[in-house]
Amino acid sequence: MRRLYKENVIFAALGIPTVICLAAFFMILLILLSGIGTLRLDLLTTSALRGGLFEMIVGTVYLLLGAMGIAAPIGILAAIYLAEYAPRGNLTRMIDQSINNLAGVPSIVIGLFGYTVFCRQLGLGISLAAGWLTLTLMMLPIIIRGTEESMRMVPETFKEAALALGATKWSAICSMKVSTAAPGIITSVLLGIVRVAGETAAILFTACVIITRGLPKSPLEPVMALAYNLFVKIAALGEPPEKVFGIALILFFIVILFAAAAIVLRVYYRRRQPWLR
Repeated sequence: MRRLYKENVIFAALGIPTVICLAAFFMILLILLSGIGTLRLDLLTTSALRGGLFEMIVGTVYLLLGAMGIAAPIGILAAIYLAEYAPRGNLTRMIDQSINNLAGVPSIVIGLFGYTVFCRQLGLGISLAAGWLTLTLMMLPIIIRGTEESMRMVPETFKEAALALGATKWSAICSMKVSTAAPGIITSVLLGIVRVAGETAAILFTACVIITRGLPKSPLEPVMALAYNLFVKIAALGEPPEKVFGIALILFFIVILFAAAAIVLRVYYRRRQPWLR
């Protein structure tokens, strides 16, 4: 009887992920059905001053690409150091734990940190550059952990073979381990972008304004973004739900675009490296 009770509890627990997946599916379906009717080509290409979304869409892409340009090289180099060079000791364990803790910090706290350090202390003000640096803090744990795990999965014999042929340690790591782990590294970078694509709290105080006259001409100017505009329309302006769902749908498409790029690149690199199949 007790064994049967345990089995029922386990089967009930296994059903929870199914319920979560179904809830996510219906949420996406609701956004799609509610927002698709509001999307028009002229809405996507018209300036925000005339009721369009052009600056918000381009501003969102600016934020994501800029943050990726800063976070990717820093995160990959940090992962190489931790995986290949860092001695195992208290300092390394403290760095590992700090990275894990950074991944769990609420985004509103990171936003306040970005406002205090980048906007006020460094004098960047409310600007694209401050938003890039703030989003970088959120992307780094994902990139570092993903890159590190991908590199550890590459057999050490690959690097040892390169060293035996006379390569330096750095060239052996770059030519064998990093290139072999490229699918995982690219996936982690794009997952980092997906993680921050819809982020509002982190850019609330650092990068975004409600309305601008055109696109920013330098990294020191503020920008409009879909997630921030969505927040303002719901919380402050009380916009009609149809238009709000339309903005959410565009943001969802951008996230899907980056996720699809991650899948395509991973498949491409796996085909070039048949031993990974």
